[in-house]
Amino acid sequence: MKQIFALLTALLLVLSFAACGTDTAPTTTDAPTTEPVQSTAAGNAASDVSPVQMLWADFQQKYTEDKSAEALANDVITNEAIPYMCGVLPVEEGLLSGFGNTEITGFSEGAQFAPMIGSIPFVGYIFKVDGDVNAFMDTLRANADLRWNICTEADEMLCEAVGNTVFFLMAPASFAN
Repeated sequence: MKQIFALLTALLLVLSFAACGTDTAPTTTDAPTTEPVQSTAAGNAASDVSPVQMLWADFQQKYTEDKSAEALANDVITNEAIPYMCGVLPVEEGLLSGFGNTEITGFSEGAQFAPMIGSIPFVGYIFKVDGDVNAFMDTLRANADLRWNICTEADEMLCEAVGNTVFFLMAPASFAN
């Protein structure tokens, strides 16, 4: 009986290591959307639009300057195309999920939105920046780690701004279940 248990445990260990492998190269999307994204009534974007582009377009439509970062993040997670139960947390300057050991500073207000299950390669931020927005976005782009999550890796990253509000997102290439 002990031998069977040991064999099953070893098999489970081997399978768990195999699950962490990846053979896809991540892509970075830094170009802003110039045309509106057409969505279906259910909130899903057209099939040729990636989740990051779809959520960026949705953010631009819902954006108003007077909304807080937390309110904007709550607007983003209401998109029906997101198949995950997401939550929003206010963030302060310092170490943030997805940026390794680099402290992210230079924003006056921030909010993170992410799935409640931590193994999904999806994390986003809304930042209100008082200083140089382009320099702040360059810092985010340079320090973003698409493989910040254990055994998973985001496929795409988007970092754009509307006025002084920065929208940052790392996500899978599709929300297909």
